[in-house]
Amino acid sequence: MKKFQILCFAILSMALFSSCNDDSGTYVSQLFTDSQKSLAIKTCLEASTDTAVNHLCVSNGFSGYNNGVYRIDYSGVQNVFDTLAAHDYGYLNDSLILFTNRMAEGCGVVVKTAFKDAIGNLVVHDLDELINGDDHAITDYFVQMKSHDLREAMRTPVGIRMDIYKVTETWNDMAGKYYTITNKPLTYDVQGYVIDKMLNGLFEEMRNEEYLIRTDSTHRNSADSLLGL
Repeated sequence: MKKFQILCFAILSMALFSSCNDDSGTYVSQLFTDSQKSLAIKTCLEASTDTAVNHLCVSNGFSGYNNGVYRIDYSGVQNVFDTLAAHDYGYLNDSLILFTNRMAEGCGVVVKTAFKDAIGNLVVHDLDELINGDDHAITDYFVQMKSHDLREAMRTPVGIRMDIYKVTETWNDMAGKYYTITNKPLTYDVQGYVIDKMLNGLFEEMRNEEYLIRTDSTHRNSADSLLGL
């Protein structure tokens, strides 16, 4: 009888130990409601958006943060830059890059407004998949579902700021001189290019912050604390 009791205790202990070391993520589903999980996901996105804006939409943000890795440089039209530089119009290239990055760095309110709306309207069909996903599963899902909406939401306000910061004026000047030199018109969606570059930088910074939220408790609060389980 005593041996049987010891055996039962050992089996029970193994079962309890196994349940406490469940790496499947099933315990998250059991411990938290869908409302809590949804709040955690949206809180993570809001926090990572704030971090991205604080890094990039500030003075020397896009142009200088992290050694200028997010600098908007118009690499897609390098042939235009080379042609103008060869005819002593290189100063226009420099002006366009400077004005564009200053414009992007001044778009904090535009970005926060567009992202807030997108996060608020985000529908997640499998909450557990994102909660238990990889280091940037939530951001990747957001990018997949909301990139188009964000581009559309930012197009008009970014366009207005491109006029204010003389980005459009400088580009048109460049296009005119390029046509004079080559007799070729420039058909390039500058606004679309700029918005895509801005979004790419913001999304990458959001991924970095999501990783920290998941791995560093100092980056979490009560709403998204379950992401650290």
